[in-house]
Amino acid sequence: MSLSKTVETFFEAYRRKDIDAMLGCFSDHGMINYIPAGLDGPARDKGVAIWSGLMDVFPDLTNEITALYSGDDGRSVTTEVMISGTQAKDGFGIPNKGKRYALPHAFIITGSTEGAIDRMTAYWDNAAWFTMLGRTTLT
Repeated sequence: MSLSKTVETFFEAYRRKDIDAMLGCFSDHGMINYIPAGLDGPARDKGVAIWSGLMDVFPDLTNEITALYSGDDGRSVTTEVMISGTQAKDGFGIPNKGKRYALPHAFIITGSTEGAIDRMTAYWDNAAWFTMLGRTTLT
């Protein structure tokens, strides 16, 4: 499977909230680096923590790939993804106000030519996310 197909498979699994299938897209030593959250480490640890937390706090969490760019070498993919959900409980330091967010994310993914993800780096506007959900202070 190509890396671009693996990335599509990852986000399909994310929409289904299938963490095992999401992890299956990573190599044995696959890493994530979610820059705005300061989260960097093994997908099997740090990834599971953030993905399961998001799914718990935002039970209708979903995503849509809006653009996907494959590198010529077959070992890199950059994708734009719109992620959205409605908050159902307190989480991530944000008191629940039942608000919905829709926020563009950028993912830079590197991996093997066989398609396994070695590293997934994510960027989003955390201040906009907090604002959409009604968090107006850092404390």
